[in-house]
Amino acid sequence: MLKKELLNYQGRLFWVYRKVKESQIKPEGITTVRDYWYCDMVLKQNNHQGGDVLLLFLREIPEAEVLETFPNVT
Repeated sequence: MLKKELLNYQGRLFWVYRKVKESQIKPEGITTVRDYWYCDMVLKQNNHQGGDVLLLFLREIPEAEVLETFPNVT
């Protein structure tokens, strides 16, 4: 069982690498942090109860690609 938080966004599957409060990163530094953590996308998650806004740093899970098949061994 995976212990990672997964997110389906625009038909693509991501795992949430990090969640950071928006107030902890300057807006001009978001791209730098995203690149440093090798993330593919950053989304903003608003808290509907008036709490902190979170930035979700996401890594895409690519579709599986079969590289080689092996014959059935009995």
